[in-house]
Amino acid sequence: MKQFKAVSVLLSAAMCMSMVMTPAAVMADEVSVPEETQAVEDTEKPAPKETEQQDAEPSQDEESEETEEPEVVEDKGEPEAEDKREAEDAYVAKGKCGKKVKWTLDKNGTLKITGKGKMKNYTYKDTGSVYTITAPWYKYNSIIRKVVISKGVTTVGAYAFGSCQSLLSVSLPSTIKAINTYAFGSCTNLGNITLPKKLKIIGASAFAGCRGMTSISIPKGVTSIGNGAFAHCYALKSIVIPQGVKSIEDYTFCECYGLESITIPSSVKKIGYHAFFISGLKNVNIPIAGLEYISHGAFSGSKDLKKIEIPLSVTYLGDGAFGGCTNLEDTTMSYSLGVLRSATAFDGCDKNTIHYYPYRATGDDFDDANGFGYVVTYPAIDGTGMVTLCTVPSDIASIKIPDVAEYNGVKYKVSSIASAAFKNHTALKSVVIGANVTTIDSQAFQGCSNLVSVTGGGKLATIGTRAFEKCHKLKTFKITSKSLKKIGPYAFSGDKALNTLTVKKTTKLTKSGVKKSLKGSSVKKVKVKKSKIKKYKKIFTKKNCGKKVKVKK
Repeated sequence: MKQFKAVSVLLSAAMCMSMVMTPAAVMADEVSVPEETQAVEDTEKPAPKETEQQDAEPSQDEESEETEEPEVVEDKGEPEAEDKREAEDAYVAKGKCGKKVKWTLDKNGTLKITGKGKMKNYTYKDTGSVYTITAPWYKYNSIIRKVVISKGVTTVGAYAFGSCQSLLSVSLPSTIKAINTYAFGSCTNLGNITLPKKLKIIGASAFAGCRGMTSISIPKGVTSIGNGAFAHCYALKSIVIPQGVKSIEDYTFCECYGLESITIPSSVKKIGYHAFFISGLKNVNIPIAGLEYISHGAFSGSKDLKKIEIPLSVTYLGDGAFGGCTNLEDTTMSYSLGVLRSATAFDGCDKNTIHYYPYRATGDDFDDANGFGYVVTYPAIDGTGMVTLCTVPSDIASIKIPDVAEYNGVKYKVSSIASAAFKNHTALKSVVIGANVTTIDSQAFQGCSNLVSVTGGGKLATIGTRAFEKCHKLKTFKITSKSLKKIGPYAFSGDKALNTLTVKKTTKLTKSGVKKSLKGSSVKKVKVKKSKIKKYKKIFTKKNCGKKVKVKK
């Protein structure tokens, strides 16, 4: 096995550092603001403002005003020695940081953000060893110890508290929905922080370089965690990614040396480039189905990792994904992934032994005892897995689409009928749609010229384009689903014997869902639920669905 080259690790580390200094994702509704010209010496630089997704232009209800100089608050108390009063008052200031948002900084180093709506988003200007963050309180960052954001404020602005290295604690209200790019980046003394329940977005590098943070609890509503969000949080030990997050982006936990365990939910489909590069991971918990893509170098250099079970749903394992995990001993994956994975995925893992699951993986096919052919679309092994029916023997005259298909002791729900699965099966006369079928794909029964009856389909949601086209003898079409949302264009074109569609239970059809659906057909009546007659008369029109029909109970 090839050795994982040290130079590769060094280059990757450099790229990881570069990534944290260059966040790659910003909320679409973030607002750009002009820069100030204050300059402060520091050894760490924040992430530059050039990002893959630039901050959006200000919305109509937000101000695009120039950044104001903070107003210094004068002491109106009893006269004291002038030099003492000036020393005390030098760091007390206030101002605006949003259309309806204000800030004040008191003598104890507490920065309060009050008001309603979004904070402004700030940026920074790099001049070499000296840089400027444009937040109006940045000139006082050496004395800011505490940040308190009041209820009503909905975002933490980009770069708002970046590089406030004296900041020790932050209090966030329940109204915060987004923590934007580099909002707390390089707050090296910031401890643990409680994230609000309504939070949805954690921006790129939002907490990068927060070396004092040991744990973080994310609420279930979070859907996006930006590139490098927790990179270089050296003391971070564990984190649970909530259900609903769709991806772990590039460099998210890069160089989190103290991170020992991670739980990744089934909603996560992708682990990004160097997401856990040189982490301290010992335990990685991932459901057997859900994750699909593990990028290049995702776990590379994680030397404490000894065991990994790669989900059956993973279809891509990139170069060096586990490269340099020198103590990795036991890896389990699907056989198909073992064939398709990158040849360098485990470079330098000389102790590693690869085992294969006995179960079917995403994209694997199999036949059941009846000769029906299936492809796995969701490979869970607890009864929640799903397959698509793709082929059946051409001489079948009558069929009930199975509710489940079984292979090697594992049962899968038959959730869809593939495109052209029954195309031109002239022997077929009757079909009962199975209880778990949600989709009949395009042309699924096209050309079944002797098909007379289609019934069932209690969960059917979609009938594809030309799904029953040229079924010349089709007379009965009765679907029992309450969930039917779409009947595709030309679905019954050429069906000369079909006079009535019966969809009496469905309540979810829309104008777009039936567009051109009856064009070319002989349908004259659509039978629907009594309470939907008035609504469906408006959508089953000649102009919309290609043929004017009577809508009745």
